[in-house]
Amino acid sequence: MDNEEVKLLLVKYITGEATLQELEQVKQWISAHPENEQYFVQLYETWHNMLYLQPAVVNKDNAYNKLSTGMEPAEPSRYARLISWGKVAAAVALLAAVTVTLYNRYSKNAESVRQIAANPGAIKKIVLSDGTQVWLNADSKLNYTADFGKITRTVYLEGEAFFDIAPGKKEVPFIVNTKNYTIRDIGTKFNLKAYASDPFFETTVVKGEVSVEGNIENNAHEMSRIYVKPRQVLRIYYHPKKENYSYTTPDPKSLNEIQVSEIDSAKLDRYDGWKENLLVFDGATLSEIAKVLERRYNVTINMTDAELSGIRYSGSFKNIQSIEKVLAIIKANTAINYSINGNTVNITRNNNND
Repeated sequence: MDNEEVKLLLVKYITGEATLQELEQVKQWISAHPENEQYFVQLYETWHNMLYLQPAVVNKDNAYNKLSTGMEPAEPSRYARLISWGKVAAAVALLAAVTVTLYNRYSKNAESVRQIAANPGAIKKIVLSDGTQVWLNADSKLNYTADFGKITRTVYLEGEAFFDIAPGKKEVPFIVNTKNYTIRDIGTKFNLKAYASDPFFETTVVKGEVSVEGNIENNAHEMSRIYVKPRQVLRIYYHPKKENYSYTTPDPKSLNEIQVSEIDSAKLDRYDGWKENLLVFDGATLSEIAKVLERRYNVTINMTDAELSGIRYSGSFKNIQSIEKVLAIIKANTAINYSINGNTVNITRNNNND
C-alpha cells in the first residue's frame, strides 16, 4: 500500500468507519513492522486526546514536531544517518498527513462525546450500552462516544473505576484509555486507578487478563506491553517516585519503576472494596490514606509534619459515613490529633503518645 492508502485506512480505523476487510488490512499493516505499530499508537493517542482531553493542545504542528524531534537517530555513519532520516521523514510525513485528516474530523466526532462523572464524596455505578458494568470512584470521569458498542468499545478514564466487561465480538475489543496508558481487556473484571494527582498508575485484575500498553520503559520511544493476569496488581510509578502526594505533573516519558505483585484472593478488597463502601488500608502511609479520605469524604486534609505523613496504618472501614469516625478510629491506634473545620481537616502529631 502507498501512503495515501495507508492514511485513508488508518483514519477510517481510528474513527470507527472501517469495514471488516479494512480492519483486517490495518491489523496486517500494524503487525508487519514494529515501527508501524509505533506510528499507529501515536495516531491513536492523538485522536483520543483530541476527543477526550483538550483539543487546543493537540494539533498537527505539535504532532509533527513531537514525532520529528522524538525519533532522531543515533550517530553511526553518514550513510546510515541518511537512511535513518529517510525513514523518519517518511514516517513524519505520513503522521502529519493522517493527523491533519483526523483533526479536520474532530469537530463532528467531539460533539458525540458523552461523560459520566462521580463527584468527590460519591460513587456511581453505570451500565454501558454493551452491558458492561462500571463503578466510578469519587472524583472520577468516564468519557465515551455516542456510537459506543456499535463499531467501537473504547472509553477514556480519569480517576478510578472497576470494570465488569460484558462479552463482545473479538473484533471489537474493550479498550480503556488513560492519560499515559491504554488497557485492553482480555478477561472480564479489573480495577483501574489513574488519578492525575497520584504519582502512579495501577491496575488490579480480579478475573481474566488485561494488557497495558504505553511508554513503560525508560526509553521513551520503545512502546511496551505488559500482561496482567488474575490476582495480579501492576503499579507503575512516575519518575521520580514519591512517598507523599505533593509533586509536579510527571512527564509520561519518564516512567521508571514497575511493580507486578501477586495478591491473595482474601485481600482483593484492598483494591476493589471501595465500590462496596469498604476502605481497606494494609500498611498504607497517612499521606496515602489522606488522599483516599479526601476523595471519599470531599474534604481537604492538611499535614505539615513530613514524619507524620510517613506513619503506616492498617485497618478497614465499612459504610462509615463520617470522616470524623474514621479519624477517631485511626487516632485510637496511631499517635495523631485532628481538628475539623468545615471541609478542612488538620492532622497533627500527638506527642503524648510518643
